[in-house]
Amino acid sequence: MLVKTFCAAVNGMEVTTVTVEVSITRGVLFHLTGLADGAVKESHDRIAAALLNNGYKFPVADITANLAPADLKKEGSSFDLPLAIASWQLMKR
Repeated sequence: MLVKTFCAAVNGMEVTTVTVEVSITRGVLFHLTGLADGAVKESHDRIAAALLNNGYKFPVADITANLAPADLKKEGSSFDLPLAIASWQLMKR
């Protein structure tokens, strides 16, 4: 299954639309692609904690999240909400 959400990344004075694609399959790993820095890669822990504290079970599955475009560096925790929304939509299916 694949879910797409959208957000924005600020690069200097430019704002670029970022497509967040999340796929879930059988497994137990979390993969994040798309030139993300350390804070974005740590989003898995923050998203899992937020969903658990709101009464949702975080899936024990192989989750692949892609942040496109791949050539734009993504920094900070601003991608947590789009990743959480996409993960939550996959859990509802």
